[in-house]
Amino acid sequence: MPEVPPKYDVVILGAGVIGLSIALETARRGLKVGIIARDLPDDVHSAAFASPWAGANWASFASNDRERKWDTATFERLGKWAKSHPDMVKRRQVIYPWTTEGVYPEPWYKDIVPNYRKLQPEEVPSGFRYAIGFDSFSIHPHRFNTFLVAQLRDLGVEFHRRTVSSLDEAYTVLGPTRLVVNATGLGARSLIGVADEKVFPGRGQTILVKAPSVQGVFGWKEPHTPIEQQTYVIPRPGPEGHVILGGCNQPRNWDTQPDMAIAERILKEAFQVCPALSEGGASWKDIEVISHNVGLRPCREGGMRLEMEKRIIGQNNSELVPRLGLNGSGCEVACLHAYGIASCGYQASVGVAEEAIGLIVDYFAGL
Repeated sequence: MPEVPPKYDVVILGAGVIGLSIALETARRGLKVGIIARDLPDDVHSAAFASPWAGANWASFASNDRERKWDTATFERLGKWAKSHPDMVKRRQVIYPWTTEGVYPEPWYKDIVPNYRKLQPEEVPSGFRYAIGFDSFSIHPHRFNTFLVAQLRDLGVEFHRRTVSSLDEAYTVLGPTRLVVNATGLGARSLIGVADEKVFPGRGQTILVKAPSVQGVFGWKEPHTPIEQQTYVIPRPGPEGHVILGGCNQPRNWDTQPDMAIAERILKEAFQVCPALSEGGASWKDIEVISHNVGLRPCREGGMRLEMEKRIIGQNNSELVPRLGLNGSGCEVACLHAYGIASCGYQASVGVAEEAIGLIVDYFAGL
């Protein structure tokens, strides 16, 4: 690699909520950051770009202490943003009803969220037998990402729209750098030098509707058949009165077209759990639909990969790497892998970024 001053200390591949959050924590430490992405935060119509399509609320299903730490840190930061940016993050009452005794155990976060309690029979939504309630946050994905981008630009972070097919290219395409953050989401499955076969899509389908009177979040906790189906109602912050209805999580399904059978089921079940969606109408058919949406969540067997890897440019699949990726052949570099967050991006983003910056700082300290 040429001995010239690097333009960027860190190059980040990917501009989803995880890539942006890590970039922000990195730039705040005074490091020079460049972002390379095929899809940028304004690309709200790219189904392969998961961040714009999220229901985007904090409802943790962390399964280990590491994930719980990520989610807890993010919950605390969301509380601050809800006060300073109420059109981006809003504190709301959450109600989770179900009918079959014992199907929904107490969540691990019951001592973290405010006002957690088992609802009295008269408080349980009609047609259900049990419910819990607590306060959490809903997020407007586009405003949230725009907010991150504005902070990044203020810190001098530059965005570059381009597609790279190999990890090696990222070390030279913007000038020489020794550290790349791989936040490519589903792209990590095909990126030469990574090619992680554990990565797969989790197809999600939602409906954006208009229902200004709906202010609370609802999630039907009865097990669905098939199990990949879900029912939730998430009002978005802001004056538009928009609400996201979902949904499903279909593993290894790459189809980006809405399925109208699933859409009808979503509307029917959302109305059952929250009749106010019809704004005075008599049935689910009275709900005002704005759009049908499909997004592909970046899932990974075994959970998210967040780890630092030492590597040498040009050592892996060099016969397939585009010529640009061979410019720094033989140079010792590092890659912080940060992909496979599945549907937890918004509710874990701050905690993931905090752990990531610790790894980044340790790397530079060891040079």
